[in-house]
Amino acid sequence: MVERMIDVVPRVALAMVTMLLGILPGSVLAADAVVLAAPAGTFTIDPATLGVSFRPDGGEEAALAVPAMDPGQVTDRTGQGWRLAAGSDAYTIEAAVEGGALRLSIRSDRPATLAWPQTADPAAITAYAMPFGEGSYIPADDPAWLDWLTRRYEPADLTEQLSMPFWTELRDDHSITWLVETPFNTWFAVVEDAGRPRPVLAHDFTRLAPGAPYVVRIVPGPADPLAGAKAYRAWLQASGGFVSLTDKIAAPPDVARLGGGPHIYLWGKGPLKPEDVLQWRAFVRLVQQKKGDGAHLAGRLWQAFDAEGRQAFEDAFKDAAGAGGFVSAYSRAALTRAVNDALRRAVPMAPVDPLPGGHDPAAEAAWAAGPLRAALTEAFGPLLAPPERWGGGLSLDTVAALQKAGLTHAWLGVEDWRDALWHPEAVVAAKAAGYLVGAYDSYGSAHPLDLPETWPTAQMGADLAAAGYVDRNGKTVTGFAGRGVYASAVAAEPYARRRIAAVAKAAGLDSLFLDVDAAGLVFDDYAPGRETSQAQDAEARRRRLAYAASLGLVVGSEGGSALFAPQIAFAHGMTTQPFAWMVAEMKDKGSPFYRGNYWPPETPSLYFSPARLKPEIARVVADPRFRLPLYEIALHDSVVTTHHWEYGSLKFSDQREATALLQLLYAVPPLYHLNASVLDGDLPMIAAYDRVFRPLHERVFTRPMTDFAVLSPDRLLQRSTFGDGTAVTVNFDTKPRRLDDGTTLPAQAARIAASGQGPQVIEAGPLFRYPK
Repeated sequence: MVERMIDVVPRVALAMVTMLLGILPGSVLAADAVVLAAPAGTFTIDPATLGVSFRPDGGEEAALAVPAMDPGQVTDRTGQGWRLAAGSDAYTIEAAVEGGALRLSIRSDRPATLAWPQTADPAAITAYAMPFGEGSYIPADDPAWLDWLTRRYEPADLTEQLSMPFWTELRDDHSITWLVETPFNTWFAVVEDAGRPRPVLAHDFTRLAPGAPYVVRIVPGPADPLAGAKAYRAWLQASGGFVSLTDKIAAPPDVARLGGGPHIYLWGKGPLKPEDVLQWRAFVRLVQQKKGDGAHLAGRLWQAFDAEGRQAFEDAFKDAAGAGGFVSAYSRAALTRAVNDALRRAVPMAPVDPLPGGHDPAAEAAWAAGPLRAALTEAFGPLLAPPERWGGGLSLDTVAALQKAGLTHAWLGVEDWRDALWHPEAVVAAKAAGYLVGAYDSYGSAHPLDLPETWPTAQMGADLAAAGYVDRNGKTVTGFAGRGVYASAVAAEPYARRRIAAVAKAAGLDSLFLDVDAAGLVFDDYAPGRETSQAQDAEARRRRLAYAASLGLVVGSEGGSALFAPQIAFAHGMTTQPFAWMVAEMKDKGSPFYRGNYWPPETPSLYFSPARLKPEIARVVADPRFRLPLYEIALHDSVVTTHHWEYGSLKFSDQREATALLQLLYAVPPLYHLNASVLDGDLPMIAAYDRVFRPLHERVFTRPMTDFAVLSPDRLLQRSTFGDGTAVTVNFDTKPRRLDDGTTLPAQAARIAASGQGPQVIEAGPLFRYPK
């Protein structure tokens, strides 16, 4: 799982940072300027420096891009193309107006770094619309935003920083959108310029992609923060880069099940949950009685327990002794954890089709349905619930509870595919109930077998543990959290196909979540004999995602970078992106803003424990005044998006109402974490929200978001419109607001108006008035 990829990609060279920060605005007036007329005005390019200006029709000329260099030597000028020699570098440049935009294509004769374009006059910009995840509206004179941007967006790959390769500058009476058609090997940063943010780009021409052009499109448009997203959608459609959900539903058709469904991670961490032991005192006493009997499962478990597991049982032996003996809820959880951990060592598993990394999904499924159940039933019999009902996450009881609550659609995911292998009846029941059943998988980090603190997906065998990307300096790229390596997608391709197919078949899945692949993280690989450009690396990731879909799986990934939108049906981490790495208090156990950790494994507090957001952080990551549905305008009818799993819909107790309203406004599903221990508390809220969200999402999830409008100066009244005419108006204020039709919208409420139906008003507060 990815939290901060910028820390694991090679840092931009010091010389490049100097270029990014040192270029100053300058004149673009040159005697031999290239002048190109566009429908909205006239572009002027200085061919010797690549400075660009624009004169809107009826307006004043203004600099757009500062010179990229001191004036170079211009030769071979033919029409709208020329050669430019700048020091030891030489470029071939072509300029044209296409679709109302200025398009510049630049090729380099040799490896080089070109720091261009850089915004020329930040003082002329009133606000930015930037696709940080879903999208942000950023006032250009806001000091808090400037601080956040310059700290968070240090130089790093454009593909990682922005969900779509463009941003829009809003000026007094028009906008300028910078759209990078070729985003690979392009660095993006935000720097401070006279107290204002200034976006900057630099492109690396590498020996791995000789002759590859660097293409930037400069799009003039109305003074509308959506202008760039609309221009990007139009460009995708014109260039064949847009694939609709309607087309994706054709293969596989189960993609249609995403309509109207919340996304729910189910946590269990093992074959048993504490409630599966019906008589705990008798169970503990039997283990105590048989712990020395190697012929009994209790004896084999005792030998397989680690020191912590043995201690948990030793303590329970004392508590359960005598006529008044008992086993506390805390002990039950610890004992179940110990048994689940030891079962794989205590009950032999016959290999079926072993894979590198110690995985054998077919054997695991056969073991769970056969020897495991037989051994537990023989040893503990009436002390346990029936085997088909075991499990605290993906289980028959959970499926039944979701159905009883009225959920007819949902994406159910397990973070360990073994949870699906261990509970086949639950998988069958969930699919029969109309739910998608998926598992988390990842081919990002690769670990050697003996690495401490490893995780299952990172175990891919010795060959891939030695197949990490190699940067231009010959250094192997370290894996997530500084462990192992990031494995070459090209090298991992044969193995990934084997494991994806084996897991999906053995577990009976109809969905798969492939972490990292669509997060926008791509690498150059200079490994001898495996040299791969970023573009080739991205293509390998696309093939991996497409292969999973070819098996009939509904495929999702982290982030949802537009580069991979054609290959995925859903994305986690677009509505809310990872940001905790920026906030020290969220990792400080003594802070009121502590987010939690990965313990206990069945109910990690990181996902299950409510938290509050620090107000200044909430302002930049959650405040609806500074959010924009840029991704939805461009790709709503292509990818179903939701939150990152660390920031589920119920995570931040002080943001629940705003989050619920935002999900309605953008028509993006909620994301939850559930297991047996929280069903009673959380399911009423989930069900109440489902009753209002599902009909809306079922109606519009395959439709484009055609418009979005801010209806009040304070930006707390907003409206979205979808392709079927459905309009959702939301009042984020804590007091009622009057609408333009004379009606009043209650505080923190949404009004949904669908074609042919009367408007429906939903107040967020009552949705969460359930005991926790």
